[in-house]
Amino acid sequence: MGFLTSICIAAIATALFRLLVPENKFSKQLCLLITCVFLLTGITAVSGAEFDLEDSVEIGENADFIRFSERVDGKLKQQVCRNMEEKIRALLAEHGLFPEEVHIIVNISGLYGINISEVKVLFGGEELPDNAQSVQRNDESVLRKAQAILQNALSGDIKVTVGTK
Repeated sequence: MGFLTSICIAAIATALFRLLVPENKFSKQLCLLITCVFLLTGITAVSGAEFDLEDSVEIGENADFIRFSERVDGKLKQQVCRNMEEKIRALLAEHGLFPEEVHIIVNISGLYGINISEVKVLFGGEELPDNAQSVQRNDESVLRKAQAILQNALSGDIKVTVGTK
C-alpha cells in the first residue's frame, strides 16, 4: 500500500511541477531535476528504504558531550572571573582602595569567544588596612577615583560600575 501511495503522489507532484516550469533556457534542466526526484521516489518505494530525518540526531547520543561542554564552560567562566577579580583587587590596592565585593559577568560564545561584559565593584564598611581609604556612603570622591582607575585599565566595551553596599 505504501509503495502505490508513494508512486501516485510522486507522479502527481511531477506532473504539477512540469506544468509550472516556465519555457526558458533552464526548462530542460528543471525537467531533468523533477524526473530525478520522481525516480528517487520510485527507487525508495521499491527498495523499502525510508529517509527519516527526524531520527538522524538523538540527544541521548550527544548528552555526555553536552554535559561535558557545560562543565568546561562553567569552569572556564569561574577561572576567568577569579583571575580578573585578582587583577582588579591588585590594581585598586595599589591606589589604596580595597573593595568588599567584585562581580564580573563573563559570556562564552563559540570556541574562542570569551567576553567580559561588565565589572561591578562594591565598597563597604569592612576593616581596612592603615593605608586604605575608607568609603562611606557619601564619599563620592573615592568611588569616582575607583571608577576612573578601572575605566582606564579595562577595555572601553566593558561596563564598569562602582558603588557602596
